[in-house]
Amino acid sequence: MKLNTKNLKGWFYTLPLAILSFSTIAQEAENLVVNPSFEDAQSRKIRRIGDIDKAEGWSSATGNRADLYSSDAGAPDVLTPDNIYGREDAKSGSNYAGIIAYSYREKENRTYLTAQLSTSLKKGMRYKVQFYASLAELSKYSANRLGAHISRKGIGTDDKIPAIIAETHIEHPKKEVFDGMYGWDLVCGEYVATGKEKYITIGNFSEDGDIVNGRARKPRDMSGKQIIAAYYYIDDVSVQLLGPNETCNCDYGDEAQQVASTVYQRSPEITKDMSLSQKVNQYNIYYAGGRYDVKVDGEKTLEVLTTMMKENTDLKIQISGHTDATEAASATDNVLSMRRAEYVKKLLEERGVAGERLIIEDLKDGKDSIYISESDDDTLRDAKNRRVTFTVVE
Repeated sequence: MKLNTKNLKGWFYTLPLAILSFSTIAQEAENLVVNPSFEDAQSRKIRRIGDIDKAEGWSSATGNRADLYSSDAGAPDVLTPDNIYGREDAKSGSNYAGIIAYSYREKENRTYLTAQLSTSLKKGMRYKVQFYASLAELSKYSANRLGAHISRKGIGTDDKIPAIIAETHIEHPKKEVFDGMYGWDLVCGEYVATGKEKYITIGNFSEDGDIVNGRARKPRDMSGKQIIAAYYYIDDVSVQLLGPNETCNCDYGDEAQQVASTVYQRSPEITKDMSLSQKVNQYNIYYAGGRYDVKVDGEKTLEVLTTMMKENTDLKIQISGHTDATEAASATDNVLSMRRAEYVKKLLEERGVAGERLIIEDLKDGKDSIYISESDDDTLRDAKNRRVTFTVVE
């Protein structure tokens, strides 16, 4: 039998390429959490607190039910970004979950999220586990020790109990108190499997005496009664296999990066006796450091302003872009305030507002927010200054 050496030679050249391609694909770690950001959900059937089971693959670990929030929910208490415990844009998508991680003198039972992984963990293999948390504005407390527990079987009970006390496999390396209300804090770490683990549970698994708590100040622009607990929104959960030489890099970032990620939020305070100009002045759009994209909360503001302008055909609005002092001093970001104003104008034009009715202004860091108070720390002051404001042109 005569071999076609030309074709055979080509096959031998192709084989290493195929092996290399397979190796590259294999290194792209799959997220073993099936529904990591709670987007796969029966959103319109979410009508009350405790509806976490409406999210595919997720449930509560005890009889005290965890919560699910969605922009398409069927009741205001469980909407995003505004809901019964505060307001927060989703880390990704438009859904997230919520749990009680600590309660003063156990006045409220803790709640937990649990999910079955898509495949069992392999003994001795290393995994990167992470999720994001944000303290709800109507929490009276904040706490540390928020983390993840990995297990072969689902832990917990159908009974309503104060807490699940178990080993915390993943938590912040410094055991910091999570007190951020305007953005998302990372919880991340490496887990070495003992073999056949198939469940992840998120919550606080420590005894009360081992938890450091803090009193949370209710934002002035937030209405509603505080819950006597540390209540956290949870989003973007992942469990990923690490390669043999791969390091578990948790992107905690330095202090400056964490400060810049803070996004301030406030609800406009509209009354019947306000003039149209006063109503327009109530609306602002806020940003994370270095960003000019508009999130869900900003989109809602633009919808309201669009309605106002369509109902008042002579109305002209000045759009003013602002930055914090650090952004204004940056060589790369010194046009950021103008970009914010220009992008907002573009979005309004896409909604049918004529461009000649929109005037843009670049103020950089030249005018502090009127909502800054003496009690604000530098992080919150900067977050309040990263904004776009609106003024009626007389």
